Amino acid sequence: FVLAVLVLWAIGWLAVPPLLRSQGQKLASEALGRQVTIGKVEFSPWSLELTVHDLAIAKADGKGDQLAVKRIYVDAEAQSLFRLAPVLDAVQVDAPMVHLAQTSPGHYDIDDILARFASKPQEPEAKDSAPPRFAIYNIALNGGAADFDDRTVGRTQELRDLTLAVPFISNLESKREIKVEPRLTFKLNGSAFDSHAESTPFLASRKTDANIRLAGFDLAPYLGYLPDSLPVRVQSGVVDVDLQLSFEQTPATAVHLRGSVQAKGVRVADAQKQPLLGFDALKVQIADLQPLAQRGHITAVELDAPKVQATRDGKGRINWASLAAVPDKKPAEKTAKSEEGGWQMAVDRVAVRSAQVDWQDEAVAGGARLALTG
Repeated sequence: FVLAVLVLWAIGWLAVPPLLRSQGQKLASEALGRQVTIGKVEFSPWSLELTVHDLAIAKADGKGDQLAVKRIYVDAEAQSLFRLAPVLDAVQVDAPMVHLAQTSPGHYDIDDILARFASKPQEPEAKDSAPPRFAIYNIALNGGAADFDDRTVGRTQELRDLTLAVPFISNLESKREIKVEPRLTFKLNGSAFDSHAESTPFLASRKTDANIRLAGFDLAPYLGYLPDSLPVRVQSGVVDVDLQLSFEQTPATAVHLRGSVQAKGVRVADAQKQPLLGFDALKVQIADLQPLAQRGHITAVELDAPKVQATRDGKGRINWASLAAVPDKKPAEKTAKSEEGGWQMAVDRVAVRSAQVDWQDEAVAGGARLALTG
């Protein structure tokens, strides 16, 4: 028996890697309609560990890679065999790199792949069919990157240093060792995002604490995606976020949000690109925000150097009033719930520093300008 097991292990160790590599490349290339290559496959039959090196999916024209992954590691468990469902102790993906381009509005350089999947007939699901069972633990993605070449706005969005850690995803009862904590970090066009969480999912309260940090997030690369129908145009701004999110069920579900949100160098114009509003900094300090209970406590709201541009044209129309104008609608009937419910907010302190209002009036002879500061 021992000799037979050793022979099977040897066959699996020697035969499985080249078979997986050749068949994997062939089947994936046929399914995607793209050239798929695999550098090397390693398989340990005694521990059911599988490692795939240098996986690449070519672009439609064959010039470069659409997707390249340095390493994929999967640690399966023997439970998978007798449960007839995958039970994985670990899944690690190292250094994935994605290249995606939007060639025209609504069209991408992977449309051929999407069309192949859409053209395949889908088999009808049985009415009594159960969802597939699985248990995946210690999911980790390290060193991820992506380039999104948006030719419709003439800009390339760059995602770097993507790290994702998920303790488990499972619909199958299986107790495995948890080695990772929830985390998501990345840099988007140079702006850093960091978040991590601590959870006790097996306690009655299911308490979860998460921290979300976003430092120096520049809005400029994403302003081209705002719809033209908006009455205002955000021209610039940098956002900083430092928030703590907690979830608890004791026994009613409670969600608490605490921390601060800050925006700097914000400039807003109207649809004709005429200045409306700008400020150096706006900071909101949140003591406790409970969205489910509709209660909030704001410690401070601080606004530095706001500048408001107000104009009245020759016909007496004020630019700010036109922004608030909406089509006539039938007033909605009030309900008892709307009268009794609603948010309850408490704000301890509001501070406005170095404010300025510029008023330009074309409705008077010769025009008039007025500046108010304080």
